Amino acid sequence: MSAAALYWPETGRLEAVGAFPCKPGLADRGAADGVSGRYSEMHERGELVTMGETTVPVGRFIGDVVAMLDGQAPAAIVGDRFRHAEFLEALRDAGLDRVPFIWRGFGWKDGSEDVERFRRALFEQKIRTVPSLLLRSAFADAITLVDPAGNHKLAKARSTGRIDPAAATVLAVAQGVRMTSAPRGNGGASHGVD
Repeated sequence: MSAAALYWPETGRLEAVGAFPCKPGLADRGAADGVSGRYSEMHERGELVTMGETTVPVGRFIGDVVAMLDGQAPAAIVGDRFRHAEFLEALRDAGLDRVPFIWRGFGWKDGSEDVERFRRALFEQKIRTVPSLLLRSAFADAITLVDPAGNHKLAKARSTGRIDPAAATVLAVAQGVRMTSAPRGNGGASHGVD
């Protein structure tokens, strides 16, 4: 699964979307992941799309996510270091190579900071979203692992769990929180992509 989250820190607005390749189909993928018809239901609700044959084309996916902004320019895009080269090509293809891109890791250093910023924003009610089966499912499959120093990092609760939307949300919200504490810029939304 590929996933993206859009977060507007000034209002707390949060939107998320996920994508699977077309093969295998959503029903077969849901059966294999032990979630029955959940992926098909997410698709019907507009929270999950299919594109590409056996892999999600990153450039097209990012382009579709940017289209969700209705002409707003993203203030920043945050992504996992793991897919560095893929992101650079996709951003160039989507015409976003001038948007600041912030690389984050999901290990103890970056992951712990991002999880803590997300938790704080959540508890302070700085996140507002419409009901989302995609997010509910992703966060139900997510846990945090804790090291001896008390640092948390995001992980799967079960091997077939799909936590990409949760990871993208944590990245987007954490970056949005960082942006609101920085000197004023042009506003806009922060985006997490995993």
